[in-house]
Amino acid sequence: MENQTVYQPICPALRPFLDPEYVQFHERYMQYVVPDHVKAWDGSARTQPSLPPGGSVPVPVQRIQDVRLENCQLRVFVPDDLMGDQKAPALLWFHGGGWAIGSIDSENDFCAYTCQTAKCIVVTVGYRLAPEHPYPAAAEDAIEALQWLFKQATRPTAFNVDPQRVAVGGTSAGGNLAAVLLLEAACLFRSFKPVFQLLVVPVIDNKATLGNGWTNIYAPWLTPDRMLWYRKMYLPNDGIVRELSREDWQISPNMAPYKLLSKCPPTWIAVAEHDLLATEALAYAQQLRDAKVQADVKVYQGSTHSILALNGVLSKGRELMWDAASVLSRAYRPQYFAPLPSPEESI
Repeated sequence: MENQTVYQPICPALRPFLDPEYVQFHERYMQYVVPDHVKAWDGSARTQPSLPPGGSVPVPVQRIQDVRLENCQLRVFVPDDLMGDQKAPALLWFHGGGWAIGSIDSENDFCAYTCQTAKCIVVTVGYRLAPEHPYPAAAEDAIEALQWLFKQATRPTAFNVDPQRVAVGGTSAGGNLAAVLLLEAACLFRSFKPVFQLLVVPVIDNKATLGNGWTNIYAPWLTPDRMLWYRKMYLPNDGIVRELSREDWQISPNMAPYKLLSKCPPTWIAVAEHDLLATEALAYAQQLRDAKVQADVKVYQGSTHSILALNGVLSKGRELMWDAASVLSRAYRPQYFAPLPSPEESI
């Protein structure tokens, strides 16, 4: 792509440490994309993706059904086989996109793959987006989606969900919504006992800044400026956020007291080595362990925040997809698997 302006160059000092497949893709495509945060917000970021297409073709599933709730939309993926189970395990999934972009279409590849590989129903949530709907809209939609799923598990329905095998997960901003939802659910729905938490490159600490918490500040794509741009739309300095500080666990789950963290289910966190959010994800895993929660981490060496979105072009992304489906399979059907050793956790 000669004579094109480079808007997102890779830091020269970081380049040798990045996954070569990522470097090749970034320098062929991503570096020429104008970052969303330098443009005036007009909503076009939702129709003009900030990442070049890098996902995979969704694998076939038995059926896909969209469901409209009062404030949000769901997409339900049903596998063609439940391995003889009478009731289906389920994953409630929250897409990424900085709480401002993305939809139930964003991660169909991940949802379909997980559905078929882990043999579970996957419900992805199209929650309301900022800046039109700042906090707490998306968090409220997460609760609405969980209530819907729990109804599927407590009464005869077409989906026949097993109430004892419901997992909750998400990526990036969706990981934040998932982590917060599980803490909220522990307070609101005592009869709900989730079986697993699956977090992929999650946003955990919404008070982190350049001088406090962020370390991988030269990581590509999700830069400090981009993260602050997302955060400003989701958490504007007015209205309810003035009353509910970013230091509250409903916004930054790492601020939850240990007594509340102890109510979380076993957790698996995927961390990209060269991600702005890596430090807070690793710290959250340790907080969960300190609260006596099993929390396993896998660090994807050389990878960046875009690892899941680029699963169609990066072998590391495909590895993450397989790993996520594998840990879910073990959580849903532990009788079929020997215990796994804790993954390597050092960056």
